[in-house]
Amino acid sequence: KECLFWGDPHVQTFDGGRPSFYGDGEYWIVKNDDVHIQGRYMGTEYTLGLAATQKVAVGGPFVNNHVIEVEPMQQAFGGRILIDGVEVLKNFGTISVGGATVTYNDQGTLVDEAASIWDKNIVHMDLPQGISMTVYRWGN
Repeated sequence: KECLFWGDPHVQTFDGGRPSFYGDGEYWIVKNDDVHIQGRYMGTEYTLGLAATQKVAVGGPFVNNHVIEVEPMQQAFGGRILIDGVEVLKNFGTISVGGATVTYNDQGTLVDEAASIWDKNIVHMDLPQGISMTVYRWGN
């Protein structure tokens, strides 16, 4: 199964639903006993104050309780990729932790062609239990 979420925020759930929400906050994307994936949403100048995805965090027992966080490119919104609170992958490359492989590069197909005006800065996570996640980073 697949779920998609991008931008301000557009969401397609695992069951095909298309909820809309535009408020600031942190929300569970996936939460069960093993897999914990959260998104942080905040208003931006680009979205005229409507909430957009500002951070994605992946953790839980399935990655040996490590936490992988991906932020947008813009420093005002973090601008980092973190593992257990430590900045990693300041440049393109690959790192492994807790059975997960995290690759940062410029390869991938955009969900929304409107984002094609920016350089691609893409984080690919190959996670345990056959889970994969792709995060497209850009400045806000």
